[in-house]
Amino acid sequence: MKTEQPDLPLAIRIRGLSKTYKTGFWFTPTVTQALKNLHLDVYENEAFGLMGLNGAGKTTVIKLILGLLKPTAGEMSVLGGNIFNRSIRSHIGYLPELPYFSKQHTGRELLEYFGELHGLRGKTLRHRVDEVLEMVRMAKTAGQRVSGYSKGMMQRIGIGQALIGKPKLLVCDEPMSGLDPVGYKEMRDIFLDLKKGGTTLFLNTHILDEVERICDRVGILHEGVLKDVAPMKKILEASVPVDYWLDLDKSEASKLSGLPFKASVAGNGGIQIAGLVLTETLALLTSRKAKVNSVRPLSSIVEAYFLKTIGAQNYLMESGRNEK
Repeated sequence: MKTEQPDLPLAIRIRGLSKTYKTGFWFTPTVTQALKNLHLDVYENEAFGLMGLNGAGKTTVIKLILGLLKPTAGEMSVLGGNIFNRSIRSHIGYLPELPYFSKQHTGRELLEYFGELHGLRGKTLRHRVDEVLEMVRMAKTAGQRVSGYSKGMMQRIGIGQALIGKPKLLVCDEPMSGLDPVGYKEMRDIFLDLKKGGTTLFLNTHILDEVERICDRVGILHEGVLKDVAPMKKILEASVPVDYWLDLDKSEASKLSGLPFKASVAGNGGIQIAGLVLTETLALLTSRKAKVNSVRPLSSIVEAYFLKTIGAQNYLMESGRNEK
């Protein structure tokens, strides 16, 4: 897979990266290849989203990028250097999926602590903490103890600690995990602001709607293999099958004699139809003088593209995910 665009500076360059885990007893180990021959470029000042099912290898990729794991094979550069170089690591911010902080401290105290780890002191430290608190919408609650923070507030103060050192690259592992709709919007707005400010974003997520709103490009990882890398614009213009729900009053079923979806209208008040036959189905309903109240997609184009790329139909059959 070609991911290179030589005219653009790279924030992350990965070539042939693989990771194998060995578990169990030393004489009968279980070998799991979590990542297989990954080639990937992430460009400076872009928002890149890595999508995949649970267990696809996304967190392994992040741990390798951060130097928390060593690869079994392959090579990688981050911000033009080796991730194990301290000067490189100082320019990277990281938000784990489940950030944990000392509960007895306030949000401000936490950011001051992380600022001191970055070598900030005095007025410079206080100014940066104030700046970050405004950035992550936590200025009004900075004096509260972390023990009283909601899930959304924990995520935002987590972003704050990742930003305190003015990172060039921000890496986030499932940043939307467990958030309510308000939390989604708050986090999305923060990421969009960071993107405008020139921070390179690497987001590992399975919240596909948020990927569409935030990311410039996405990679699709499945069972340790990078299946595709594509610009968001290309995905949104792709011809992928999206199902639609046509909402009709149940009484309209009497007009649909002889049609296979008469029972669905009578029982469910609507029809689920493939996008490929949407126009023809609407024309047929019009010819029967059946009134359609509304038409809505049952999935986003990004979701449909993702499922098509990983071969979701075969995957679901093989893994038994069609739960009854």
